[in-house]
Amino acid sequence: MARLLEGLKVVDASQFNAGPIVSLYLAGFGADVIKAERPGGEDSRAIGPFRAGESSYFMSLNRGKRSLTLNLKHPSGLAAFKRLARWADVVIENLAPGVMDRLGAGWEALRAENPRLVYGAVSGFGQTGPHARRPAFDSLLQAAGGLISVTGPAGGPPVRMGVSAVDIATGLFLLSGVLGALWRRERTGEGCRVDASMLGAAVNLMENPIARHSFTGEVPGPEGLSHPVVSPFSGYRTKDGLIFVAISNTNRFRVLCQALGRADLADDPRFRENKDRAANGPALREILEGILLARTTAEWEDFLIPRGVPVNAINDVAQAKERFPEAFAEVHHPAAGPALLPASPLAFGGELPDFSRPAPRLGEHTEEVLALLGYSPAEIARMREEGAV
Repeated sequence: MARLLEGLKVVDASQFNAGPIVSLYLAGFGADVIKAERPGGEDSRAIGPFRAGESSYFMSLNRGKRSLTLNLKHPSGLAAFKRLARWADVVIENLAPGVMDRLGAGWEALRAENPRLVYGAVSGFGQTGPHARRPAFDSLLQAAGGLISVTGPAGGPPVRMGVSAVDIATGLFLLSGVLGALWRRERTGEGCRVDASMLGAAVNLMENPIARHSFTGEVPGPEGLSHPVVSPFSGYRTKDGLIFVAISNTNRFRVLCQALGRADLADDPRFRENKDRAANGPALREILEGILLARTTAEWEDFLIPRGVPVNAINDVAQAKERFPEAFAEVHHPAAGPALLPASPLAFGGELPDFSRPAPRLGEHTEEVLALLGYSPAEIARMREEGAV
């Protein structure tokens, strides 16, 4: 059941993160994904760290795909790309607005080849409008959408998020749009264009600060580990480090107090309701840390989790891999060797999609794919000589 998109044919003409994550999931769900790259390879192949010349950056988001090199600036390369679009159900791209059109490989050109095509495109600030031509990278959109302004230590300077959250969110939004467009095509027989902007994704990730600003006029700033309006919902010191405590309502607060042997705190007027606890956060922190400092983080996890208290150690990458191996997939690359990378967070009928297939080497499947499209060995050789592939 996990290969629920088996038979779907996808061309990935994107690079870096926001586009490739769309086709990563489509491939994991069983689609045949062909990564169409320029002859030198897409830019993320040049970003390390490297093992045996292979990029970890590229490997993470391009698993399970086939690699075809095409020079879209060469007439034969463009002709092959259009033939590929006739074969495909979906094309994904994230070049700057207008670039694919100028190459002759944009939506209008490809829909003329294949009216059933679903064309998914990522942009930074939208395909049109006053900001469409602005350069767009994840950190720039974290800045533009406000995410950096609410990240970092409380009272301190803003901090860039440590992951490419806008890229990933944009890709997942586009994935949902592509799947919706495919469902529409089943009913109408028509393809369509689906656009996802990184700005829109960044703003959607800011849903809570935006709602607070809309209601109160407050401009939220960085809060460190603490939630701005829910308490206790933060990291607290223990004997050997920190533990995150996430109490979302008054009933859970009572459970916490009971477990800590301080049932009286639940009836303290300073802490009775969430609004009271939020208003008296420093006093509550002092009390809780006075208790939590008596044991190690691991001891508190072992004690509190079975009692229904939502807590967790603040893990680093190595600790997360060690403690939650089920969230990772072991990938064996023929050149780079083994790597442990994120598995699918989705399961279908209890079965996980296969995220363990390695990323392709550059141009690994060029001859194979061109032959699939009807090119003869002699034609392929000539395309190589001419620089079309």
